[in-house]
Amino acid sequence: MTTGFRTFNVLFLSAHNAARSILAEALLNRLGAGRFEARSAGFDPAPDISPYALALLNKINYQADRLSAKAMPAVIGAEDPGYDFIIRLSPDRRTRQEGQRRMPQFLGQPVMIDWHMPDPSDMMGSSGAIAAAYSDIFNHLAARLDAMANLPIEMLESAGITQRLERMGGETLRFAA
Repeated sequence: MTTGFRTFNVLFLSAHNAARSILAEALLNRLGAGRFEARSAGFDPAPDISPYALALLNKINYQADRLSAKAMPAVIGAEDPGYDFIIRLSPDRRTRQEGQRRMPQFLGQPVMIDWHMPDPSDMMGSSGAIAAAYSDIFNHLAARLDAMANLPIEMLESAGITQRLERMGGETLRFAA
């Protein structure tokens, strides 16, 4: 067991690295206050970050110019800091299974966590409805990541952390039709 200060390296993965994983990276870097170093990547990255995600980050005065949609090679290999946690953000089990087949090898033995949540870029409707879907994802992630950021170091290093973090992501988020 470690005492004192330790930085945990966290990687958020999603399909396109344009919304959910970008928001999660920004939120954990802000909420983690140095205890966490978050990065993100996508299996098939979008050319740009979603303008809806950027608008949310602007609302919290987050310096989004440091963020970009990235492919997996940008965060593994020589760029891999040795992740403590890898959190996959996928809309359902089928998508998660596809991601597992495409998962590269990482240094060490990171704790793998799955948080199921819809991809707001799939939302159809008015710009207001789409913005509301992004806001829902943002608020859901903020609650989960705030809880994670406030866990004691002993809990984060414990054998039961996988189940605890999986439970944090256990409730299903659905967008209003």
